[in-house]
Amino acid sequence: MRWHLVRASALLRGRTELGSADYRNVLADCTPSDLVYMDPPYQGVCANRDPRYIASVRHADFVEALNDLNQRGVHFIVSYDGSLGGKDYGEPMPASLCLKHIQVHVGRSSQATLLGRGDDTCESLYLSPGLYEAGQDAIPSRISLREKQAALFVAQ
Repeated sequence: MRWHLVRASALLRGRTELGSADYRNVLADCTPSDLVYMDPPYQGVCANRDPRYIASVRHADFVEALNDLNQRGVHFIVSYDGSLGGKDYGEPMPASLCLKHIQVHVGRSSQATLLGRGDDTCESLYLSPGLYEAGQDAIPSRISLREKQAALFVAQ
């Protein structure tokens, strides 16, 4: 892990900026030369009952912020909603944003494992229009990481 962290640090040094602020303030400073990755608290899992998560981002406000990024030509990737054991969590992104939706089958849920269940998780990634228009046919709408996850256990 040290090897990976040291190399990631070298790659990002001088090219990244870290800070803490309301996401809308951060997004206001983004330009078309930026690539923004957002992973806000998942809808449905961030209620007050779970202290590991901050309160949910209001869906309508978030959609408005994404629409603003689209209007300004800022490229972004969002991990936002998903499903666990066949139950969907969160409102999907509206079609008006013209986002490419990719379902990522990530395998067995660690939370379900802790609860003694074997539920599989699918997470959603959304790509802004500028990221997928050129190679639209090459990007699948569903991918699975389960096989790669299993291979990690075999390698140990």
